[in-house]
Amino acid sequence: MKNNKIFKIVFFLFLLCVIAVLIDMARQTTVPWNKKKQLERAIPK
Repeated sequence: MKNNKIFKIVFFLFLLCVIAVLIDMARQTTVPWNKKKQLERAIPK
């Protein structure tokens, strides 16, 4: 039972780290499906 609790805590922390990294990456670069829109904004016709 104790081992299971530790596993859940470690998994939860790992999940938080992954989410934090994804949010950080999303802020720095545009997501792939927004690249066309970003290009249109960067290069006005």
